[in-house]
Amino acid sequence: MRSRIIAERYANALLAVARKSGEMEKVLEELVFLRKLLSVNPMLKRFIESPHIAPDARFTLVKKVLSPLLTRTSINFLLLLGKKYRLLFLSEIAEEYQRLYDVEKGIQRADVITVKPLDNDLKEKLAGAVGRIMKKKATLSYYFDESIIGGLIIKTPNLIIDGSVRKQLKDMAEAMSAL
Repeated sequence: MRSRIIAERYANALLAVARKSGEMEKVLEELVFLRKLLSVNPMLKRFIESPHIAPDARFTLVKKVLSPLLTRTSINFLLLLGKKYRLLFLSEIAEEYQRLYDVEKGIQRADVITVKPLDNDLKEKLAGAVGRIMKKKATLSYYFDESIIGGLIIKTPNLIIDGSVRKQLKDMAEAMSAL
């Protein structure tokens, strides 16, 4: 609960600064980059999050290594998080920032799970259909799972549409066992 409150406060503040400087999308890209960087490099994550590492060492790392890669807004934000001992909440803050950005831009993110890859034409049609249903611009991420047998599953933060063959077979089995 505490981490959620911290993430909301810092993400709101960062979004306000990024909006003012016209860097909302760039900051989002940088936060996504930082989340990926920390997820693939556990030693860096431990270094940044550790309360036993002197703040000056973290500041040096941010300034020397990340300054060429990030905007001034993102660098200053990371330095602030380091100063306030909040770097361990960076992933949650990035996630909340993306949620706030999506709300502001009218974007609905969704995961689409299929048995095999879809062609680009079908992806465009699916994005259009999801966008019409949600009354927002749809941004879809695609995943593959052979266990669904066929059909597709669409997952948003608030809704799951399960049109998989696996689900239909399960529903039929339950209906038949109820007889």
